[in-house]
Amino acid sequence: MPTSPFSAPGHWYRGNLHGHTTESDGAFTPAEYAAFYQGRGYHFAAVTDHWKVTDMSRFATADFAFVPGAELDGHDPVSGMHHVLGLGIRDVPARADAARLQRTVDAIRGLGGLAFVAHPYWSAQTARDLLTTDGYTGIEVWNATCAVRWGKGLASVQWDELLQAGRHVVALASDDAHHRVDQGDDVGLGWVVVRCGALTATAILDALREGHFYASTGPEVLDLQLEYDAQAAAGSGPVARVRCSPCRAIHFICNGPLGRALHAAPGAMLTEATLRLHRAATYLRVECVDAEGKTAWTNPLDLRA
Repeated sequence: MPTSPFSAPGHWYRGNLHGHTTESDGAFTPAEYAAFYQGRGYHFAAVTDHWKVTDMSRFATADFAFVPGAELDGHDPVSGMHHVLGLGIRDVPARADAARLQRTVDAIRGLGGLAFVAHPYWSAQTARDLLTTDGYTGIEVWNATCAVRWGKGLASVQWDELLQAGRHVVALASDDAHHRVDQGDDVGLGWVVVRCGALTATAILDALREGHFYASTGPEVLDLQLEYDAQAAAGSGPVARVRCSPCRAIHFICNGPLGRALHAAPGAMLTEATLRLHRAATYLRVECVDAEGKTAWTNPLDLRA
């Protein structure tokens, strides 16, 4: 039976895992970047400057951690342009090693990092492109810069196509911060909330690897559990139960048409919902959508396990 990350030991920590400073093409200096996230209730952040690991260790405190990383890009002759976050790396590979998407992922893993495909919708990557590549941990389901500047921030379709094809990948929401608040506001808009036992880069990376986090642009997900009932009717799967901050809708997303979207009554809000899953469901992820249309995404539970 799949185990929900909401049952894992530890604490919840909020962080942004994609952003840039003046060391590449960002408007924030490293010090300003650190101050922005430290001053807004975050617990950790990554600076992912292009082709450079910017040392942020001097800004870390007992209450705020930095995850090392960089953003690598290339142009694959088959899948076209790609950008990949290398989280946990402390050096970057030679640019020739990132000419193809698979080589970029392999280079990041060779450096001991986790590879996340950045903003696939903006980069015009289809699920077919991503299904020909192995070894990445996940994708960005939502990217603030791509949403604010181009209207191409959401990649839930690519994510579901990967999951439906049996590729169990997790997903981030992030700022991809390039600008100050007064320059277009692509900061403080998307984040992850990680479940881990310590506020360290190592513990955060381990939680990302295990999928012990959820992504959000606003709502909180408080719990997600599966309840198995031996007395359930034939053809039925487990009952999924979710609790969240007040939302206008809760979406249970499964393969094909097997999920369900539940909506609050007019003038009301939902803080919990349940759904008996179909026996043929192979995965479940949940979206919680608040009154402003902001969304939280849980990582998928593999129902084949």
